[in-house]
Amino acid sequence: MTEIMISPDAETGLSKNHRLVYKIVLEQGVGTHLAMTQLFELARTRQPAIGFTTVYRALTRLRDAGLVAEINVPGAECAVYEPMAPPHAHFRCTACGSVSDVPFTIADDVSVQLGRENGIAIEHAEVAFSGWCASCRAER
Repeated sequence: MTEIMISPDAETGLSKNHRLVYKIVLEQGVGTHLAMTQLFELARTRQPAIGFTTVYRALTRLRDAGLVAEINVPGAECAVYEPMAPPHAHFRCTACGSVSDVPFTIADDVSVQLGRENGIAIEHAEVAFSGWCASCRAER
């Protein structure tokens, strides 16, 4: 698991419920990809009155603040969330649907070259792979 360094000011300006959601995401750690419904259930164990919409708004705010990564892997049923981390790719098993981290990044010069060749400015790149995870391959 990658250790994430969070600024002491990262939670400044967040409501109590938003801090709770942020804390839960951090506790799960990088590489644990939870759907909003899973995060909602975890939040309810600590704050039974928290609403689904509150968790949704918290995740949106945390994502927009650059504190939480929202990951949309092609073929997955929904977005999943994890703490912000150094660049990496994601792998989705087409058999069981699990999402895992893959140590892979696109070199900056590749993004610059693609941008130049296509007249665009690439600000962010996400890489997602799909196939069969080790467990599902073993069961084949």
